Amino acid sequence: MGRQMYIDLDLHFSDGVSEAFMTASKSPSVLTLSIHHAAPGFYPTSPHAALTPVDTPNPFNLAIPLLEGASNDSLHYVWKNCVVPVKDAFSPDFVVLQCGVDGLAGDPCAVWNLGLDVSSAGSLGNVVGDVINWGVPTLLLGGGGYDSPNAARAWAYLTSVACGSPLALDTSIPEHSAFPQYAPSFMLEVLPGNRLDLNTPEYLTTIENNFNELAARIKALCNT
Repeated sequence: MGRQMYIDLDLHFSDGVSEAFMTASKSPSVLTLSIHHAAPGFYPTSPHAALTPVDTPNPFNLAIPLLEGASNDSLHYVWKNCVVPVKDAFSPDFVVLQCGVDGLAGDPCAVWNLGLDVSSAGSLGNVVGDVINWGVPTLLLGGGGYDSPNAARAWAYLTSVACGSPLALDTSIPEHSAFPQYAPSFMLEVLPGNRLDLNTPEYLTTIENNFNELAARIKALCNT
């Protein structure tokens, strides 16, 4: 089957998938990487949801917890400086991208503040477009998303990005039985709000430093 990389964008830690593929093997065929929120009492309360330490015995099961208010800028930072180096080190033959959208602005979870626009670095659309541009066979999955109209908007838009023809964000929602739920804009866009992003440069640098060393470990293990 070759090497498979599972990336999870859901607000909640990918405990089920991560634990399913946790192994003592020094060079497993599956690498899992979850970008999520973690805080005391926040579901799921797994010890593996914390930032993966450099000396972890499981460098192929990775976790990046982002703090409240995570914006496109914060996601872009960890994507560029953490996810991409790990992808380059692991060199997957296949990618599975879980597109949870409960981190979108306006979701009832009210934790993150992400947008959709593919042209905005770090948005969900931008991340999906980047994965498609890797040129590796990719499977997109849905995930969390508790504002139903916004989840529908997001998955329609992300599908269009994956197909190489992003829909215009001012596309009007077609009339249907649930049309009133798309008020007040009745358009495809989900705009980020003005929430404060608590992911400081110092915190993001800490994540980057850990993942630089983890990527080096992964590359060495994959080359043995």
